[in-house]
Amino acid sequence: MKKLLNNIFLVLIGIVLVGKISNWFLHYSDETNHIMNVGMFTLLGISYLVGAFVWNKKLIKVVFIICGIYLIGMNFVGDFGLKSIIGIVCIFTPMLISDFFPKETDEKELTKEQ
Repeated sequence: MKKLLNNIFLVLIGIVLVGKISNWFLHYSDETNHIMNVGMFTLLGISYLVGAFVWNKKLIKVVFIICGIYLIGMNFVGDFGLKSIIGIVCIFTPMLISDFFPKETDEKELTKEQ
């Protein structure tokens, strides 16, 4: 079941990516672009929500969950001044966290004793 959901998620991301790239050449209407943006940010938010459960530290989990909820919710809220700035912060913060804080595993690294 987990593999099926992962495959469905990857197909949806691929569809959005192909749609966004094809927009450069086919110039879709504003409504179509809006639908693709909603799909893109919703899928990104879902991936952050699922990614939150990988971490052991509660603070990192909370950051991932808040960013995921905001990215999903911002699609359904009207425009306000800081909407896009907060959205950019919510996109990059989990990426930076995952780069600078490697996830903890129970596996121990094998070292050569001298």
